Amino acid sequence: MHAMSTIELMQEWARMSVWMMGPLALILAARTRQSFGFVLISVTSFLAVWVALSIPIGLAMSALHRFDHRYISVVLLGIAGAYQFSRRHEGAVLNCMKTSENNLFFGLRTGWTCFVACGPLMIAAYAIMPTTPWLMVGITVVMVAEFISSNRLLVARSIGLISAVAAIGILFLAGPISFGDFPTIGQHH
Repeated sequence: MHAMSTIELMQEWARMSVWMMGPLALILAARTRQSFGFVLISVTSFLAVWVALSIPIGLAMSALHRFDHRYISVVLLGIAGAYQFSRRHEGAVLNCMKTSENNLFFGLRTGWTCFVACGPLMIAAYAIMPTTPWLMVGITVVMVAEFISSNRLLVARSIGLISAVAAIGILFLAGPISFGDFPTIGQHH
């Protein structure tokens, strides 16, 4: 696979954000029990926040191209895993789930607070495999489970542990990899 350009990285983040965060945005907006128009505007503005983040994230990933991606992946997964155990993460999840607002800023606020909650995990997954649909589906299911689960803390901690195991696996089992390549055990580029 060729190295992705900055524009391709931005486009891929935007596409991934819409597919992965769309279901969560719809669930959160529908919980407000507002009109269809409100839900539509909320979901659209929620996703607009995530799509807008494609610019700084795409630029950052492009700048990281010059480094051995294996180490970048390990660092990002380590940060995402540790963040899952933090009070900031738990507070962001709870903040993202607030549905008491019924104004047009609901989607923007919710989109941003959900980025604060899910951003580190999304960035780590994106850095490793931005074009892997099955990974996107898996992470979407996990994030929705965390948001609708009665035991969010257990789900968050489990995600943190899985991230740590994945980081260790990439560090010791994968050869040098580039952005967009799936790290395969023993594969060297």
